[in-house]
Amino acid sequence: MRSLSGTTALMALTGFLAGCGGGGSDGGTPAPTISVTCDSGNLWAAQPSLNGTRIPDNSSPGITVTWDNQTCSIQSLTAATLDVCLDHVQPTELLWTAIRPATGSSLPVSAPKNWNSTGTSCDSGQGKLQRIDLLQAVQSVGAAQGSWSLRVSDGSPGNEGALIQWRVKLQGLR
Repeated sequence: MRSLSGTTALMALTGFLAGCGGGGSDGGTPAPTISVTCDSGNLWAAQPSLNGTRIPDNSSPGITVTWDNQTCSIQSLTAATLDVCLDHVQPTELLWTAIRPATGSSLPVSAPKNWNSTGTSCDSGQGKLQRIDLLQAVQSVGAAQGSWSLRVSDGSPGNEGALIQWRVKLQGLR
């Protein structure tokens, strides 16, 4: 028969090991990976009116729209896209810049040269929709969490247009 003090010591040691991850577990089991999607889908609507946001003609500042991605943390990015619905006669006149969180540094955004001929119709019935792959650009900056901006400016006179809808979608593992 065990003594009361021996049983108390054994229980205390068992409790200590269990609290430290001991007591039979190998401690080397990695945490499960979780698939995460950060989607600015709530912005996927005409902004700020049914006709979208007018892009000033021949204006280097252009327009800037933002997406606050503070609550979505991704450790390993697997996909990053920018969906844009644009109504513009000459999309090749436009300059696109994505601005990353925290530092404010610019990322290259390559919009299709043949936007109007290859794009699909937008939900609103205005303009053409294109999906722009941002994976390489976003991976180069590391963190996807924070406040993102998209700046669109028109570098040539003569043609006006509007940013009808836009959406940022990031996917990865946490």
